[in-house]
Amino acid sequence: MSTIDSTSSIKIAVIGGGIAGLTCATRLKQLGLQTVTVFDTGKHTVGGRCSSRTELVKGVSMTFDHSVQYFTVSDERFQKIVNYLVRDGAARVWNGPIGILQNGKFSAERSPKKAFIGTNGMRSVAQSIAKFCQVQQPVWIGSIQFNDIVQKWSVDRWGLFDYVVIAHNGKCAARLVENAGVPEIHRLCLTRFSSQLSSKENRMTLCSLFVLMVAFERPLGLPYQGAHVQHENLSWVANNTEKLKSDRPQSQSRADQYECWTIISSKTLGEQNKVPQEHIPPNVASRISHLMLQSFADATGMKEKLPDVCFRKLQLWGAGVPINKFSGGTECVFDAAHKIGICSDWLVSPCVQGAAISGLALAETIVQHINGNKSSTPLQPHFNPATSPSAIGDFP
Repeated sequence: MSTIDSTSSIKIAVIGGGIAGLTCATRLKQLGLQTVTVFDTGKHTVGGRCSSRTELVKGVSMTFDHSVQYFTVSDERFQKIVNYLVRDGAARVWNGPIGILQNGKFSAERSPKKAFIGTNGMRSVAQSIAKFCQVQQPVWIGSIQFNDIVQKWSVDRWGLFDYVVIAHNGKCAARLVENAGVPEIHRLCLTRFSSQLSSKENRMTLCSLFVLMVAFERPLGLPYQGAHVQHENLSWVANNTEKLKSDRPQSQSRADQYECWTIISSKTLGEQNKVPQEHIPPNVASRISHLMLQSFADATGMKEKLPDVCFRKLQLWGAGVPINKFSGGTECVFDAAHKIGICSDWLVSPCVQGAAISGLALAETIVQHINGNKSSTPLQPHFNPATSPSAIGDFP
């Protein structure tokens, strides 16, 4: 892959600081483009879905992975990134046990694939990649417009850029490009929110999931750390206390007296009870939390045995996981005439690896464009069902 002279004045705006956007920005820098700015809305850190929350549980700080739970590797390009993350102390192998939970019975996965997690929660992964990026946050980009005369992008109050990367999805991405003069890119950003695919609408489709972070007064004694759940109301449960135990400082050992779990709903429960994710009505939060705890007790076989709850918080992952993916035969989308592209997991596979590969692909496509290749990728909105049976994404 040919690189660009490091003195180049080309400016690139990456809108979205999840794994796809951060990987794209990092790769652009590796290829010689130094003026690359990532704009992210996160108040505390970057990462998008690759994030964690720290909550105070009876005076003890506890970490919950509340979106992405873990990732696997099957692509050589992503393997290089994971090798770096491990060397940097940002990721490690998760030995679990991880498996399938049904009717109170746990079956450990027999796959040879290694599972990886962030050492301080999944946020460690994004923070490690972000070290190579120039990030502006918290910044909400509300307007972009292509200027045909100067062949540049006006990005809100941040001035002119030669290229724009759209590295987020959902309604916000669609609104951002709706009046930007790129109808084909806008059409690809249009999103459905559903637990089921529609044969009538050829759009990227995201499921919605409730996530319950809960702490119990004492350990549950269950023989696993993570499980894909076969239950009408749940899709995943994970014991954050045990999962992150080896990475916790000795000073945090008091945290071991409590046990913190992440419980993720089924796609159907998320869809049937969807509310504004920023403001879940208290009565809905109470009802869904109670239902998910009951379902957790049912799925784990701990009916009447669950210890008292000392902390709980419910969130709605409104723009959750893609249940279909782009079938254009490319790992990114690029409109060469307008110098704008999209990188996201729905272009490859709904997982951390898919997001990273898409970011790498778009970075290299932009450099090829700078070097004279003026071809666009396919821009027609055609999608195929995602292959993963799990509501929380794919694990290739």
